[in-house]
Amino acid sequence: MKLFEKVASHLMDEINTGHYRVGSELPPEGQLQKDYAVSRTTVRKAIDLLVDKNMVVRKKGVGLFVAPTLSTQNILEMTGIIKPHIYQNHKKIIKDTYLRQAGSYYSQLLKIKPSELIYYISFLEVAKNSVVKEIFLLPLNNFPDFQISIIKVLSALEITNSGKKKVDILEQDLQLIVANAELAKQLRCKINDPLFKISNHYFDINREPIAIEYKFASNTKYVVDFT
Repeated sequence: MKLFEKVASHLMDEINTGHYRVGSELPPEGQLQKDYAVSRTTVRKAIDLLVDKNMVVRKKGVGLFVAPTLSTQNILEMTGIIKPHIYQNHKKIIKDTYLRQAGSYYSQLLKIKPSELIYYISFLEVAKNSVVKEIFLLPLNNFPDFQISIIKVLSALEITNSGKKKVDILEQDLQLIVANAELAKQLRCKINDPLFKISNHYFDINREPIAIEYKFASNTKYVVDFT
């Protein structure tokens, strides 16, 4: 076995045993070079091998991440009524991320105590001709190892599937609302312009809530499938 294959094999073991969880960030190539006392070429060959095996995602300018086991397309084919018409690589700009208490409203939706903590994550997906605002509500108990860095490399559905519970059911709701001052500024539209608000509620196989996601968009195209 060649040296780069040994490095790749060890990293695969680290991923398969859960040392590096789905969506988590791997050390940068320079750090791996030091950890394994090998050349940068050896590390790059090892990472290339893991990328070819769909175990690692290399995001230029961001880092290395453990690849998701369930893709956006697979989940959308499995469930849901609102499907993005075109998939693009958007630039993600994180606006807010903090822990807060669930409170009375979200505790009912997530079936947790009002005092339990949830992650509140807000970010923008910016493409050439569109901006989408997304808000995630993730119970800390379901996502104890959550890393904000995975927002930059995984899709919304892949992020939701990276916790302790796995996605089996996706319930979606579409509303037409008007933009307030904050949304108008972020989505590059005018106050009171019409916006789509998409609410995604994720459940496991036992219909236990996993997470909640909200999307706000002004000119994103959607196909509604009632079948």
